[in-house]
Amino acid sequence: MIYDVIVIGGGPCGLATGLALQEQGLTYVVLEKGGIVNSIVKSPLNVRFYSTSDRLEIGGVPFLSKDERPTRHELMKYYQSVVSRQSLEIKCYHKVTKIIKEPECFTLNTINQQGRSIHYQAKMLVIATGIFDNPKPLNIEGEDLPKVIHYYHEGHQFYGQRVLVVGGKNSAIETAIDLYRNGAEVTLVHRGESAYHGIKPTLLMDIRNFIEKGKIQFFPQSKVLRIAEDSVLLGTPKETVSIENDFVFPLIGYQPDSKMLKSIGIQMDESSLVPMFDKETYETNIENIFLAGVVTGGTTNKVYIEDGRFHGAKIAEVIKKRFRRMEISNNQQLKKES
Repeated sequence: MIYDVIVIGGGPCGLATGLALQEQGLTYVVLEKGGIVNSIVKSPLNVRFYSTSDRLEIGGVPFLSKDERPTRHELMKYYQSVVSRQSLEIKCYHKVTKIIKEPECFTLNTINQQGRSIHYQAKMLVIATGIFDNPKPLNIEGEDLPKVIHYYHEGHQFYGQRVLVVGGKNSAIETAIDLYRNGAEVTLVHRGESAYHGIKPTLLMDIRNFIEKGKIQFFPQSKVLRIAEDSVLLGTPKETVSIENDFVFPLIGYQPDSKMLKSIGIQMDESSLVPMFDKETYETNIENIFLAGVVTGGTTNKVYIEDGRFHGAKIAEVIKKRFRRMEISNNQQLKKES
C-alpha cells in the first residue's frame, strides 16, 4: 500500500497531524519509534505541566484534568484516550532508519521492536519528530560516562548522592529542587548570572531560598570543563574548581535530529538548527515533505505543544488541495489522450 501521507513522530503534534489527515479523508499512518507521546513519558514522574489542560487538547477532544494544570499521568491517559476514541492509525516501536525519495513516492525503511525491517511508502511526508530525543551535548571529556544522565524522572534513588545539575531553565531548576528534597547533595551550575530569571513563578521562591541558605551550592557564570568518575571540573569566573561527584544531569536543552533532516536534503540554519520551511504551508525546501510541531523551532525554544498542535490542520488542508489539483490534472490529461 502506498499511503497518501506518512507522519514520522507520535508525540502530541504528530498525533494531531494524523487526526487532521484523517478528517480530510486522506490515507495515512503515524510511525513512532517508541510509545505514543514518548517525550511526555520521559518527563519527571511527578511533574505538573505549566500549560493548562485546554491548551494541550488535540483533535477537538476535550481534556479535563483534576486541576487547571495537568499531571504527567493525566496527560498520558488523555492522549491514549484520543488515539483509541479516534481510531488513529499508528505504528509504535517503528524506528525510521532511512528515507528514500523515489520518482513517485517516498520509501521509508523502519525497524520494529523485534528487529524486523519493514518498509512503508507514501506520496508525502510530515516530520513531527520534536526535539526531546536529542539532548544538547556539553562537548567535553567524560560526557559519555554512565553517571551522566540527560533525563530526570525522580529523586529517590539519588538520596545521599553528590549530584550536579547543569542548566538554568525550568527543567534544571525543578530537578535541582526535587533532588534536594529527596536528600541529595546538590550543586547547580549555570552559565548565566542568576538562576532566578525566566523560570516558572512556582519555582522561584524555592530555588532562591535553597541557594541563599546554602542548601544548594550554586556556581553562576560557570561551565563544566571535564567529567571524571568521582569528580567534576568547573570553570568559574575566579578559578577552576574540582568538586566530588556521583551523578551529573546536563539539562541544557534539546535539539532536532539534524542528521536525519539533512540526510533527505532539508536545509537548516546551522546556529539555531531551525529547518527551512514555508511559514504558511509548513512545506520544506524538499517538495512534498512538511514539518509539524516543535521541530520547526530548532533550538530556539519558541515552539511548544500549544502552538505545534495546530500545524497539522494547516498541512492536511494544503495536502488535500494538492491531491485535488493532481487529480484534476490527471483527468484532463486522460481526456486529451482519449
